[in-house]
Amino acid sequence: MELIKTNTNFDFIRLSKYTLPIALGVTLLSIALMIFVGFDAGIDFKGGTKIILEFNDDDRVNRATIKETVDELLEQKLQLVGTQIEIQDFDVGSAAAEETVKFQIFSELSSLLSPIDKLELAKSLEKHFGAGTLAEIPFNAGDKFYLTLPADWPVKAAYAEVKSVFAKKNLEVSVVSDKEQTITTDMIRETDLLLSAQDDQVKAEADKVRQEAEAKIKLLKDDRFTIEVQVVKDSIAAAMKDKFGDAFKGVLSTASVSASVGKELFQSAMVAMLYALIGILLYMSLRFEARFGPGAVLGLAHTVFILFAAIIIFDIKFTLPIVAAILTVIGYAINDTIIVYDRIRENMQKGITSDMATLINKSMNETLSRTIVTAITTMLAVTSIWLFGGGTISDFAFLFIVGILAGTYSSLFVAIPLTLKFDVWAKRRRRRARA
Repeated sequence: MELIKTNTNFDFIRLSKYTLPIALGVTLLSIALMIFVGFDAGIDFKGGTKIILEFNDDDRVNRATIKETVDELLEQKLQLVGTQIEIQDFDVGSAAAEETVKFQIFSELSSLLSPIDKLELAKSLEKHFGAGTLAEIPFNAGDKFYLTLPADWPVKAAYAEVKSVFAKKNLEVSVVSDKEQTITTDMIRETDLLLSAQDDQVKAEADKVRQEAEAKIKLLKDDRFTIEVQVVKDSIAAAMKDKFGDAFKGVLSTASVSASVGKELFQSAMVAMLYALIGILLYMSLRFEARFGPGAVLGLAHTVFILFAAIIIFDIKFTLPIVAAILTVIGYAINDTIIVYDRIRENMQKGITSDMATLINKSMNETLSRTIVTAITTMLAVTSIWLFGGGTISDFAFLFIVGILAGTYSSLFVAIPLTLKFDVWAKRRRRRARA
């Protein structure tokens, strides 16, 4: 299928005197937005709580009413107004056709306990277990406490005592000792390894490892414990029960991300994108010539900056799925550029012309039909996901649409023209060296 004939003669290189300044302006605008506006970080990077709720199919249950219920809870419990709350559909695939519906709550609030409540609970623990007890309240760790006892306790007895302290405040907690956590982690790692084997006799060893770990835990004594209060889960469950009655089935899972962990995740995401660009630079230099690498990477960087601007302008929450979308766009955009580079190299080997600008223009015109068809077909598929996907996948798809447009533009009007400029610069440098 040829939407555009291969004998077209668009002068892309001539247009670059306009498109490159535009690309520079867009990049500077994106940087300004990042500095003066910044990203609206999601729970993955800001820290907070994710809760998945399950409901019977009921007309009263929708994202708006759930958000309203959570907002009322936060206002009554902590007098908080305007806290970041996001409700998303959690049903995917065939799950959406079942008699139940699931929603995922994202909240930047990692705790419903006030600092005074936490301090009182810590003092209650220290008083209950006596002199030498230390109850620590870690900063930005939600509703967690680290308890250090003056002597080793049988872990089961310690769990019961800890739960009795919190029960007086009508709070449920989960408790685990550091030693038990270590034994459990080692057991899971070892059993996973054994179960991955093909030999049934080796797999049978997994049960033995599990039994040995359980036996150790029964006799275990420890003096250090991690306590997590279930107040967020319990409070939201109670609010949903009050609001929706029998339509609310229960809380399927909860997960919390501390602000410090969120910051580390954000830094890791940025490093991942940087490594992707560096890897592509090395790949382009090895597959083609070194002069092809910088143009390709600068074109990709321009695409990424456009995506950053779109995230800020359209107020898209910066989450891990968004990072995945950016990395996917990088892969799509570089593939587009490689197709043109392959044709440039092929035409160079044919010796069609010695003029690099003419050769690049010819190569770009020859691959233009393929570029446009690929962009349109990919856009159709991604647009359907954007329109009907819902939730996080909708943001992913929207960003991919922007990335297709930006990547195509960057490939045609940024990466390839910059490659010509690097080629001219390299030739001038060689002439000066010979002189």
